Amino acid sequence: MALRGRSTRLAWTLGAAGVAGCVVAAYVVVVLGAPASLLPIYVVGILMGGLGAMVASRQPRNSVGWLMCATSLGTALVHLIVGYAYFAVVVERGSWPLGSFAVWLGSWYWPVVLVFLPLISVRFPDGRVPRGWRPVDWLAIAGVAGFAGAIALHRGAGLVDFMPLPGSKASALVPYTSNPLAVFPSWLLITVQGGGLLLLLVAYAGSAASLVVRFRRATGDVRQQLKWFAYSGALVAATFIYGGIAWNFFGQPLYLALTPFVFAALTLPIALGIAILGYRLYDIDLLINRTLVYASLTAILGALYAAVVTFLNRLFVSISGQKTDAGYVVTAFVVAFAFGPVKDWLQRQVDRRVGHANPEQLLEQFRAGVDAVVTVIDVDRVVRALVDRSVVAFDARGGAVYLASNGDSDPVYSRGLVDGRSDVEVLLSHEKEVVGRLVMGGRRGDLDYSERDRLALQRSADSVAEAVALAAELGRVPAR
Repeated sequence: MALRGRSTRLAWTLGAAGVAGCVVAAYVVVVLGAPASLLPIYVVGILMGGLGAMVASRQPRNSVGWLMCATSLGTALVHLIVGYAYFAVVVERGSWPLGSFAVWLGSWYWPVVLVFLPLISVRFPDGRVPRGWRPVDWLAIAGVAGFAGAIALHRGAGLVDFMPLPGSKASALVPYTSNPLAVFPSWLLITVQGGGLLLLLVAYAGSAASLVVRFRRATGDVRQQLKWFAYSGALVAATFIYGGIAWNFFGQPLYLALTPFVFAALTLPIALGIAILGYRLYDIDLLINRTLVYASLTAILGALYAAVVTFLNRLFVSISGQKTDAGYVVTAFVVAFAFGPVKDWLQRQVDRRVGHANPEQLLEQFRAGVDAVVTVIDVDRVVRALVDRSVVAFDARGGAVYLASNGDSDPVYSRGLVDGRSDVEVLLSHEKEVVGRLVMGGRRGDLDYSERDRLALQRSADSVAEAVALAAELGRVPAR
C-alpha cells in the first residue's frame, strides 16, 4: 500500500511538472518569436501530462502512463533549454552560467522527444509490447540516437541551424557556440543523420502498423479502445514521414516540414482521452466519479459552514450584544450531521450522470427479468447474463459460474480475470439443492463487497438456480 502511495505521488508530481513546464515553454516560444506553429505541441504536452498522471496513478505497472508523463516533461524542456541558452549568451551577455552548454544541448535535444510516440503506440493500452513488434522500440531508439547524435557533433553554425528559433535569433548564437566534439567530417555526420532519420521514419510507420493490425484483430472493449488511437497514430506517422522527406530530400525548412506533424500530434491526446474516458480504460472513470463527489462535497459543506457561522454570530450579537465561540461549536455539529446525507445525495447524482448505476438496483432489475421468463428459459443465455450483469454492476475484474452438472471443476461461463480465487462467492441453490456457484473477482478501485452486495448477488443467483433446475427437468444441459 505504501508503494502504491509513492507511485501515485510520483505520477502526479511528474504530470504536474510536465504541465507547468509546457505552459512556461509556450510563453518562451512567444517571447522568442519562434514560429506560432510550434505552440500546439505544448498543448499536446499539457494533455499528455494530465492524462499520464491519471493513468500512472491508477495503473503504476502500466508503462503507458509513465511514457505519457515523460512525453510531457520532454516536450517542456525543448524551449526551456533553448530559451535559457538565448537569454544566457545574448540578452545577459554571459552572466548566466552554462550558456554555451545550453546552446549545444538545445540544438540536438529536441529530437529525443520524438522517441516517445512510437513507444506509446506499440504498448497501448495494456503497457506491454505485442509479440513481433519489439523492433519498433529498437528502430525508434537507434533512429533518435543517430539523428540527435549527429547533430550534437556538428560545428558552431551547423549546431544552431537545428535550434527551433527564428533565423535572426539563431544566428546571434553562432559566436557563442563551441563544440570540442566536432572532430568528424561533415559528410559523415550528414550520412549518420540521414540514416538515423530513416530509422525513425520506419519506427513511426511500424508503430502505426502495429495499431492498425491490433485494431483489426481486436474485439469488444479492446477494439473500441484502439479505434480512435489507431486512426490518430496512422495520421501522426504519415505526417512525420512527410516532414522527414520534405526536409531531407526537398530542402523545405524544418519547422515548415514538421508543421503538419505538430498539428496531427494534437489528435493523440484526444484519442487517448476518448479511450480512457469513453471506454472506462484504466478505471479513470472511478477516479473522476470520486473527484466529482468529494470536490462538490467540500464546496457544499464549506459554504454551509460559512453560512451557519455567519448566521449564528449575528443571532448571538443581536441577542447578547457580543460574539461567542458557541456558534463555531454548533456549526461543527451541523456540518458533521449533514456530511452523510449530502455525500449520499451527491453520489447518486454523479452516478446518474457519469454512468455508475446502483449495483443493487441493476441486479434487482435483472432478477425480475429472469423471473418473468423462467418458464421459457434459455439456460445458457441466463448463465451468461448473470455473470455479465454482475461484473458490470460491481465494476468487477471478472466473474464465473460453475455448475454441478458439469463437474464443478471448470466454469460453464466466465468473463474477465478471476485468477482462481474470489473476493465473493454465492451458491446457486433451488429447493435446498445446490446446483452451482457464482464466483466474483475483486472490484476495480480496491472497493470491497458489502453485505447488501452479497445479498443482491444471492437473490439473482437463486433465480438462475431455478432456471437451471427447470432446464434440467426439460433435459437441457448447459454447454461448457
